Amino acid sequence: MKLRKLLLILSMAVLFVVVFLINAATKNIEFDGSLIFTIRNLCALGSFIILYFTIQIYKSERRKGIIRQIGYVAVWTGLFLGAYLLTSFIPLKGFESRNFKLYPRDYITIFLSSLLSIVAAVFAVFVTLYLKDLVHYKRKKTTKRNFLFLMAFILAASCSSLSAPQGENSVLERFFTILAVLLIIANSFRLAWIAYLPRREKFYALLYSFLSFLGFLAILIILSVETGWTQKGLLYYSYPLYTFVRLISIFGAVYFGMAGISTLFHLPTAAAFDRKQTEISSLHNLGKLINQVFDLKELVDTATTLTFEDIEAASVWLEVVAVDDERNRLVSSKNISEEEIETIVSHSSSIRSVVLQSKKFLLIDSVPEDKRTTYIPKMKKVSSLIVVPLLSHEKLIGILYASKDIEYGFEQDDVEILSGFADQVSIAIENARLIKKSIEKERLQRELMLAQEMQKRLLPQNLPHFKTVEMKGVSSPALEVGGDYYDVVMLDKHRVGIAVGDVSGKGVGAAFYMAEVKGIFQSLSKIYSSPKEFLIKANEALYGSIDKRSFISLFYAVLDTVSGTLTFSRGGHCPMLFISKERQEYIKPLGLGLGLVGTEKFSSTIKEEKISMQSGDICVFYTDGVTESRSSEGEEFGYERLFDVVLNNKRKSADEIKEEIIQTVWNFTDEKGYHDDLTIFVIKWIA
Repeated sequence: MKLRKLLLILSMAVLFVVVFLINAATKNIEFDGSLIFTIRNLCALGSFIILYFTIQIYKSERRKGIIRQIGYVAVWTGLFLGAYLLTSFIPLKGFESRNFKLYPRDYITIFLSSLLSIVAAVFAVFVTLYLKDLVHYKRKKTTKRNFLFLMAFILAASCSSLSAPQGENSVLERFFTILAVLLIIANSFRLAWIAYLPRREKFYALLYSFLSFLGFLAILIILSVETGWTQKGLLYYSYPLYTFVRLISIFGAVYFGMAGISTLFHLPTAAAFDRKQTEISSLHNLGKLINQVFDLKELVDTATTLTFEDIEAASVWLEVVAVDDERNRLVSSKNISEEEIETIVSHSSSIRSVVLQSKKFLLIDSVPEDKRTTYIPKMKKVSSLIVVPLLSHEKLIGILYASKDIEYGFEQDDVEILSGFADQVSIAIENARLIKKSIEKERLQRELMLAQEMQKRLLPQNLPHFKTVEMKGVSSPALEVGGDYYDVVMLDKHRVGIAVGDVSGKGVGAAFYMAEVKGIFQSLSKIYSSPKEFLIKANEALYGSIDKRSFISLFYAVLDTVSGTLTFSRGGHCPMLFISKERQEYIKPLGLGLGLVGTEKFSSTIKEEKISMQSGDICVFYTDGVTESRSSEGEEFGYERLFDVVLNNKRKSADEIKEEIIQTVWNFTDEKGYHDDLTIFVIKWIA
């Protein structure tokens, strides 16, 4: 791009020098019709074309606002006018006319004429480009076409003067000039930019338009004056340039004359337009805040501030209506104390009560005279009042109040502004609440996940390994944490204690009781080797310490890994499934759940049984999450299906049997997950 601009400038400079040298060489020679005359005109035309593209490049790199563009037009007009007038006072020998041709009397006249013509060309190109931008602002489909036609006729009028005598208008030139002037008038009605200017900028637009109009008018006048060498200097250097400058000056005078008049008529409505712009900007800023800021206090403070400024209120305040465990509370206020607010809204038949019931906005034109506000004491800042409900899904979540210190101070525009603000603020408050709940939910979720990890650590991480028996267990909560439990403890070198339990209910409460059961199991199992004694002491520890609506079922067994004797008792838990060559049945010793009754009654019901395990025998301990799992039709998995799964897979290892049970239950529930906590513990005697 830099190289391109450099080449354009160098080319333009070379052409200007060539034209100057030709003019100097032919100062006193009549060259009409000669080859050198054609070369001179082509060089001048080429320099103007290059000048146009050079200025267009520089201008496109420095785009300016509307007011600055009009200001630059006024500046360029003033510069050209000043240069023209300044050079006109320089005493020169000027030109002489021979055969309708101008001939300079000295070389200084040639130089200054060339310099003035270059300034005129720069002025005309800049004005053309700025006028183009103004005409094309908020363009329509026909705008570009009309402007192109205008420029085509201006260029046609300029080029038609190439063969005409200097200072004489040809018929063709006059024809194109008339068409150009008509299109100048048509294009001068393209003043859409005026309507979008703020009031302050309209004053600047009026000033710059007035100065530009006077400048262009002065240029047209002095271009028409035939006395003096300056006008003849433009004609001598390039008659097409003279025509182009004159038509562009006509365009500028007409356009900025109309712009000044139109701006003058727009001034009375400028304040209303500024207000609308402020409203749009405020709504836009509030909308951005809703997406970027999640602090409720910051959001409502911004809303009340914007309301206070945009409707020029005397006071504004906003309160949030009670939701869930919240209470009605004032969250933001401007230019009014809490005591004054309480006086206005605390009455039994206050405007707050009216809005809470109707959920519609309330406009009080005169607070002292309106029957609904007679209870409000006289306040200077509360002469008229508007109350807007903040609704979210037809639910009232807040109320926005605004007052003015004059009666009948609110207009329909104020109502519309506040309605727009109310919608935005409603979204903001609802978003803030949802985000708060989301953060709280996320925090609880993290805590539950931590609790889940800790609960997993309460379960055996590694089961003891024996040559005579296989043992595998699994526990899966329905929620993040649950009340199912299994544990294994070594009582001595060859005896192992096995416990499978279930706390009534599920979730966090059940998980706490489950942790308590683990502590009891770990402490009492090594003291009381008999399953019956263990359950009695465990019940004694739990009774009275857990909620009366809760209880714990527990199956406790002691396995001798040498002899294969399994001694067990059941505290209200699911029966044990026993599969052997001789027996395939559920074994269900008597026993109540732990924590339901006192020690005496519990001891009288608890029973203890024994079995001797042989090679291939299987014992399955489980919780009701297995048998009570339901299909999508609501059917329970049941004891028979569990029995069949174990019986059909009795030749497999303990781990494989456990996995078969889990997979069968999963398939039965249509892979929708378990409805309750699920625990399985499998023992298979392999000695």
